[in-house]
Amino acid sequence: MKRIISILLPLCVFCGVNAFAQSAKSERIKPRWIQKLPKPTNTTFNYELDFSVGSSLDEARQKSLSGLIASSGFENGVVVVSNYDSKIVDSQIVENGKIKDVQREEMEINSQIKGNEVSLHIKNVAEYWERDKSGTYHLTKLYAKSTSAQTPNFDNVTPTTKYGARGLWRSMIIPGWGQFHKGSYLKGGLILGGTAVCAAGIVVAEGKRADYHKRMLQTYDVNMIRAYQTKRDNFTTTRNICIGATAALYLYNLIDAIAAPGAQRLVVKRSDAKGNTYTVVPSVSDNGAPVMMAAINF
Repeated sequence: MKRIISILLPLCVFCGVNAFAQSAKSERIKPRWIQKLPKPTNTTFNYELDFSVGSSLDEARQKSLSGLIASSGFENGVVVVSNYDSKIVDSQIVENGKIKDVQREEMEINSQIKGNEVSLHIKNVAEYWERDKSGTYHLTKLYAKSTSAQTPNFDNVTPTTKYGARGLWRSMIIPGWGQFHKGSYLKGGLILGGTAVCAAGIVVAEGKRADYHKRMLQTYDVNMIRAYQTKRDNFTTTRNICIGATAALYLYNLIDAIAAPGAQRLVVKRSDAKGNTYTVVPSVSDNGAPVMMAAINF
């Protein structure tokens, strides 16, 4: 028996179309959740990654959700064929006291299904995309998907690039470790390598300084004393420069570890039995609609 079901989202995708048009990827650093999925705090849902490719970001998103719905249908013994109707809506928001133009994609999905009636609840958690030289979009999306017909108790998940003390204490112990932890491997390598070079410079310069100072005390030749004194003073200056460079690099390392953004990570907050989350920040769009929330009945 065939059922045609209108999947009312609202599915609001915030995409700075103009801002991303010239960019090769949505995030400077590939998100951490691609390599390691968050753990759900209850058994009513699972986190699931989906990969899709499209000639446009809109097409890649459509294919992603279509593939997720279809695979979920097969899991439950039904066949699903979906089509889409999307539009871009212009609006304005106030940010830091300034009016900012934004674009929002609204999408409605119609599905034809055949088989037993089941329920599927999907919540978009995060996404990451890259655009290659040919203009093709490679999209990775993270969904929260219900595990049964009952309404799931989704976690409140907030993507963030801030790490706070997580990066700071690491960089306090080993310069560059905090940057490695945040996914900034090149910066972390430069900081660690630069610190090692400066430290080696201090050791070498101090050794040479002490050696020429010792030689200066062991001779009575005025010319030799002057020559040794000059070389001693030069290595003293070199040592002090290396000490200053090490201190400056270490200070920069600490500031960067706590202030600079890293790879996007997910902050997961548990929901209570009624589905309420322990947070004062609601996960809604600027028009009051849940962001990327889909309730789908088969």
